Amino acid sequence: MSGRSQVHPSPQRTPVLFQAGTSKLGTAFASKHAEAIFLNCVNASQAKKVIADMRAATTAQGRDPHSLKFFPCFMPFIGSDTEDAKRKHDLAKKFADPVAGLAQFSGYTGIDLASFPLDEPMDLSSMSQAMAIQAVFRSLEASEGEEKQLWTPRRLGMRMALGGLHPCPVGTASEVADVIQEWIEEADIDGCNIGSVTNPGSWTDVVDLLVPELQRRGLYWDEYDVPGGTFRENLLGSKELRPDHYGSGFKWKEHAVCGVKRKRELGERVDSGIEDRSLT
Repeated sequence: MSGRSQVHPSPQRTPVLFQAGTSKLGTAFASKHAEAIFLNCVNASQAKKVIADMRAATTAQGRDPHSLKFFPCFMPFIGSDTEDAKRKHDLAKKFADPVAGLAQFSGYTGIDLASFPLDEPMDLSSMSQAMAIQAVFRSLEASEGEEKQLWTPRRLGMRMALGGLHPCPVGTASEVADVIQEWIEEADIDGCNIGSVTNPGSWTDVVDLLVPELQRRGLYWDEYDVPGGTFRENLLGSKELRPDHYGSGFKWKEHAVCGVKRKRELGERVDSGIEDRSLT
């Protein structure tokens, strides 16, 4: 074996580094290592604060704050008109499984709600995780824009099954584009991570209805910035890690050359084969 890997590296060398997580530890990690962030925020105002804080942390690491890109998830219900969108949303609710949604919630939080009757308001006073669950409920309420209602396991499970903490706009392509545009202008997001409700129906609606509307508004590209280029070239303008990224200092070629130089300084015999490979 003549190198660290048996396969050729991609033109990018290091793949684009995505990360999810905006906790204190997650922010510290992202500010040093991430190039893009998956966001899980319920509204644009919440996302605005998260993004501003993470860009500030990135600046403190000596990096360009706009070299860190943010992609919140949207799970839209898009119709040819408002009634069509509502029909699709109602159909999704008909087939959604609240128990599956609760399982997803338990997987995210580590909190088992199986002991609570599905249709009775949850009394969380005796649970050590009560404050954490209430925080989730407040976030969900903020995303729904509804008057305060009692939370039952069924209501929580249905909400999780239909998008959870992600924004789930229901409407025409223009109405859904309004929501995305609000996030772009208020929160300073760089793109979207679209979640599907049905396959291939959700993707067909995005491609045929939503993308043309976003293009008409100048919010979505018509062609790649670097046609035929790598993902990083089109996302960040460079093929490899930017010079201000922590990982840019770790390159096999550079370390091999340094190793040869050090051997020369020590007067040791240098294997010409290793030297030749490091310099090619």
